[in-house]
Amino acid sequence: MIHTLFSFGNLKQESTTAIFNITPALDCPSDKLGLCRIPRKCYAKYPERAFPGVRGHRRHQSKFWDLCSPELFVYELTKFEFEKLRFSESGDFRHQDDVMKVKAIARLIDRPVWTYTARRDLDFSDLPGNLIISGSGFMLDNQFNAVINPDDYNGVVCPRNCRFCNYCIEKAGRQIYCAIH
Repeated sequence: MIHTLFSFGNLKQESTTAIFNITPALDCPSDKLGLCRIPRKCYAKYPERAFPGVRGHRRHQSKFWDLCSPELFVYELTKFEFEKLRFSESGDFRHQDDVMKVKAIARLIDRPVWTYTARRDLDFSDLPGNLIISGSGFMLDNQFNAVINPDDYNGVVCPRNCRFCNYCIEKAGRQIYCAIH
């Protein structure tokens, strides 16, 4: 059943991108803590409401996450060919231990690892060079901003297609603006 823990690619990500969710969107700690700036517009909630199996899959991932060590996670992941690892296309870090585990995993693989977070209350210091975390509405390695009209801002406009864009997987201190969709 390990192969069902990881997905590879989606409408915006190429099939060589491994994706793993720490939590489902409907259980998102940032939403529950009031840290998410767009809880009613969260694109990750829709598939969980429309397709019950999606939330079940993401809960299955969350259970595995709680039980696995960083070494076991990497062991299982490296059974597959992938070029990049994205954490949390849904949900967010629940607590500091999740951040520590993602950092440990990034240190164990030699590929880009990235995610987004609205958890400005957690400590993101001492990130490995291959781990890029973009803050939602605040600066970490980048700042990702969901806005109505990204052209109204001075920064990089997200093309909403990661297949040909690498803005979010580079430590560049970028202000990235994405149209709310």
